[in-house]
Amino acid sequence: MKVLVCNKFYYPVGGPETIVHDTVRELNAMGHTAIPFAMVHPSNWESDYAPYFVPNVDYTTKHGKSIGRLLKEGFDIVYSREARRCIERLIADTKPDIAHAHNIYHQLSPSILLALKKAGIPTALTLHDGKLVCANMLFYTKGKVCERCAGKKFYHAVLNKCVKDSYVSSALCCLEETLHRLTRVYEKTVNLFITPSQFLKDRMVKSGRLPEKTVEVLYNYAETKNIKPNFTPGNYALFMGKVETFKGVPTLLKAALELPDIEIRIAGRGTYLEQGKRFAEENGLGNAHFLGFQTGSDLERLRQEARFVVVPSEWYENCPMVVLEAFSAGKPVIGARIGGIPELVEHGVNGLLYEPGDAEGLAECMRKLSKDDDLVYEMGRNARIKAEEKYSLETYMQSLLDIYQRLLS
Repeated sequence: MKVLVCNKFYYPVGGPETIVHDTVRELNAMGHTAIPFAMVHPSNWESDYAPYFVPNVDYTTKHGKSIGRLLKEGFDIVYSREARRCIERLIADTKPDIAHAHNIYHQLSPSILLALKKAGIPTALTLHDGKLVCANMLFYTKGKVCERCAGKKFYHAVLNKCVKDSYVSSALCCLEETLHRLTRVYEKTVNLFITPSQFLKDRMVKSGRLPEKTVEVLYNYAETKNIKPNFTPGNYALFMGKVETFKGVPTLLKAALELPDIEIRIAGRGTYLEQGKRFAEENGLGNAHFLGFQTGSDLERLRQEARFVVVPSEWYENCPMVVLEAFSAGKPVIGARIGGIPELVEHGVNGLLYEPGDAEGLAECMRKLSKDDDLVYEMGRNARIKAEEKYSLETYMQSLLDIYQRLLS
């Protein structure tokens, strides 16, 4: 089977890129042919198909660009002729059997979906975020969860400057989403939409954006085959991810004020990092340690030696990889009861849940696991079992191949 795998980035950026890279690798290892399609970038993984990639586009830089260039970029976000030309060459030369798109918004645009439709190639699209119903993808603005647009009223994004706190960027994304909804370009070109959580599927269906029969849930995965779990309770709590307010880091630090005997390690970087350090210093939080960005073996060691992992998010998490990676390492998770987190964390079984933004509730959960080694051990065992049975890479790939076969038939 020849599978065309499309994503705007083909280098380490976040969870979607990890999934794309792993999918390409695993398909090839199974004897199939995976054909990546993305943008040109110096950090890209090596690929024989790189000559077909779309020239790099950076929408984050505005300074020094002419009005004409900015207008062209605005049009390309809605419909990229360059991306369509590139994928049409790739289709003609490789003749894929099926296509699987991921994050194609802005840099690639739905123009590539129209090319796939014209070529008669069955296409699946994984929705890693709420882009089709929320102009800024996040369901979050002005420090709060937001569903004002609900897949229809995208002008709210402009009124609230939801995209980059800019009227211009927000207006452009409002126009983009409005045109795509009116033309029904996604509905007309995609055979199956995949969501990594039931939560996101419900949002897509209840908003009226997508028919329920066209959406299927396929959870993300964690490596279990080559990861040896460590069920021995460590002596610190671990946060891994972006150090942002919507990730609940301020709430975590407030909880730490009530837990002077519990060490909390924060691995990551983000816009709240310096403010978080100041908060810790001003409040004498000697038990909170900011480790900066961690990756590879250093991150794995942090996870292996932790007592439990904290996911205190205050926005709609979809299917956070950090939870599944903690499960794989045999660690219980304390998570906020929001988004897709409760689909993964079973309260009292493989972790604990509390209400998002509730520092006292979070502190109580952390206190409970800090005092009971047997409970941490039991929850860690349950977490690993669930990772092996439901969230392994092998399970994910088999489910994905089943989807491909159904689309082909």
